[in-house]
Amino acid sequence: MKRSFLAAAIPLLLCACSEEVGKPSTTGQQPPDGEDGATLEVPVPAQGRVYVALEKPEIVVPEGDASASTAWDLAFEKYDVFTNSGASGSGEGGAFGPLDAATYADGIAPAIPFMTKDESGGAFRDFWAYDPSVHVLWVRYHVYGVRDGDKQWKVQVLGYYAEQQGAPVAAIYRVRWAEVTSAGVGPTQTLSDLDGTAGGSQAPEDAPSECLDLGTGARTKHTPAEALTTKDWHLCFRRASVSVNGELGGPRGVTAVDLHAAETKSETLDIVKTRTDDSELPRFDAVGHAELSDPKLVWRGDRIFSAFSEYWIDRAAETPAPTDATWLVQSAADGVSRYLLVFDRFDGPTADGPGKVVLRVKPEGVVQ
Repeated sequence: MKRSFLAAAIPLLLCACSEEVGKPSTTGQQPPDGEDGATLEVPVPAQGRVYVALEKPEIVVPEGDASASTAWDLAFEKYDVFTNSGASGSGEGGAFGPLDAATYADGIAPAIPFMTKDESGGAFRDFWAYDPSVHVLWVRYHVYGVRDGDKQWKVQVLGYYAEQQGAPVAAIYRVRWAEVTSAGVGPTQTLSDLDGTAGGSQAPEDAPSECLDLGTGARTKHTPAEALTTKDWHLCFRRASVSVNGELGGPRGVTAVDLHAAETKSETLDIVKTRTDDSELPRFDAVGHAELSDPKLVWRGDRIFSAFSEYWIDRAAETPAPTDATWLVQSAADGVSRYLLVFDRFDGPTADGPGKVVLRVKPEGVVQ
């Protein structure tokens, strides 16, 4: 079966994180420790966050509500790194990466399409690729693991559009899923009319959308506020996002993982557009108990994501270690100054946190 897309689909509003970024600013700053930048050691506590300002750089303690302060650029919490932007703070910060490790020595980041602002979401946040020429979302056909206590499922999003009364409608989802146990994989189930429209892009923010219980197949409609307090669903479909009922997403304790997350950065739109329900069925069928039991998988509910999430940690390392890469970080205070950052090492990492993070930072424009 060949998949079709609807070029006349409802145009989507792009999030603020996708605005084009201009040329780097020239602040005239010089790195305190010379052309190689300044080194900062950041002890990450077992609980809570530690905040870093990059101009000197230094650890800072924001006064009052940290989310309302522009005194910090980065926050570290266990193995998460947040920027002072979007869902994490009121600053004008953000970041982009990972960039080639040599970028730090070069002193100038290559042209980038946007600065990523922090946003809430879960394993499904990158389930689509956007085609700006026709304002259409193409599903990536990744396979996701979803876990609820001792039960787990594999899930694949098959489509985002449907035709209703002769007109294309966005956020009508098609999905397939199957329960996975140590004894094998259960029958595949498919739905083709999950209503994630929430009344459309012009509807009130409290309009309900459809949620799904993977175990029973039960479908319910919840407002965002209701979904946060209700345990009768695993996945909620709302416009261009799919929520998981765990952590910030809801009270059920559900976790999920994108089994093909490593492919996202290199997937071009042309590659994604060739995929169909039939071509990606083998990918779905190949996932069993062994794949969902891989100890390297990071299962989480919905949380706050930044440009660093999932990418700043080298998961292939024998012990937790930072990725050998450069990051571009924008100042939270002025939204103009930009810094190049590398993570050299973790001192004393455990399964729960990196211990001490040792990093180097310098203003963009300083050549090593």
